[in-house]
Amino acid sequence: MLRNMALKAHAGMPALIKRQQALQDEISQLTDLIARITDLQAKSRQHGDLDPRQLESDRWYELQLVDEGLILRNKLEFLQIELRDLTAAINRMSHKKRVVTNKADEVARQASEEREAQSAAAQDFIRTTRQV
Repeated sequence: MLRNMALKAHAGMPALIKRQQALQDEISQLTDLIARITDLQAKSRQHGDLDPRQLESDRWYELQLVDEGLILRNKLEFLQIELRDLTAAINRMSHKKRVVTNKADEVARQASEEREAQSAAAQDFIRTTRQV
């Protein structure tokens, strides 16, 4: 039964690890996007056109970048929390699997020792009965 519990814990691990890798990839992509938005914001402030339409267009563009940056930062924060929780869950499952596996191994070792002791006792009994 303990061995089955360990196998059950082990069976769920690949899906969690796959989800963890997907989250790490998504976090990496979001970090890159935020860096690109920051660069775009810095570049949009550098040119000094005085055309009113261009200033209005630049301002709209800058506000869009600010909004998008805020949305991406919020999403990044959410994903980082989800990744932290998922990593904790993986660590808990791994620990549980290790504990259950160790317990199953201990029970199997004790059962094996008991069988060996019973076998040795039976052979001793057979030897003593043959000698009599």
